[in-house]
Amino acid sequence: MRYIVFLSPDTLETVSAIVAGYGGSIDSVLDARRPLTAIASTDGDCLVIDPSLITPAIAETIVVSLSKFPRPVVVSCAITPVAMDSAVILAERTQARFIFRGVPAEHSLLERALLLTPDVKLSAALLSGVEAQMARLTSVIRDRLRDVLLTGDGAHSLDALAAMTAHTRRSLERHLADAGFVSGTRLLDAVRIVAGYTAITRSTVPLESIARMLGCTMRAMDAQFELMIGVTCSGLRAEPMTAEEVARRIVRRLTERER
Repeated sequence: MRYIVFLSPDTLETVSAIVAGYGGSIDSVLDARRPLTAIASTDGDCLVIDPSLITPAIAETIVVSLSKFPRPVVVSCAITPVAMDSAVILAERTQARFIFRGVPAEHSLLERALLLTPDVKLSAALLSGVEAQMARLTSVIRDRLRDVLLTGDGAHSLDALAAMTAHTRRSLERHLADAGFVSGTRLLDAVRIVAGYTAITRSTVPLESIARMLGCTMRAMDAQFELMIGVTCSGLRAEPMTAEEVARRIVRRLTERER
């Protein structure tokens, strides 16, 4: 796991310690324009940035670069006027995860965001595979579901996903079934795989720790992976599948009803 970081010295020290514990590496950039070069020259590494260190114009340019070279983004910042304009641009136009400094459990939230970074190829292939089903959903459900499948975050239960779409759980499940999805539960399994795939295949973090960050037991996580892609988490770590193959298997389980 590799990270492109543009942070203040104190936050950089914290992030460096977390990433070292994951067996990852950091490319620390030293001026506001270097993230643009790093985004274009590396493949899929997570961008970790403090918006107070960049101007709104540079934030706009970063958004354009991310559209050409997609990658997960973690934004770490204090809630200050100097950060606000650039932060709003990143919030509105990227799938960034925001970690605000000084909030309760800041460190654990940052640990989770840095570990559970989605693989952009997996998310893209998965969304492509369910394009027909997504097109049958209402725009609100489609947009929220797209967000969670891109980030692997934001919906830890069907009730939470329903609340995000302003539907009851029963109404949401009816919409999903009408669109051609097997079940909402399998969609949540897919979200957890999106969240955990990179950590399982590219980090040294114990699988039990990954399961805890995903909000489930090791047994439950193994069951989800076996159901959706046919291997346990330890099997996937030992012999990683390509993101495209994982997505293909997930799509089949999401859309093909058992006979």
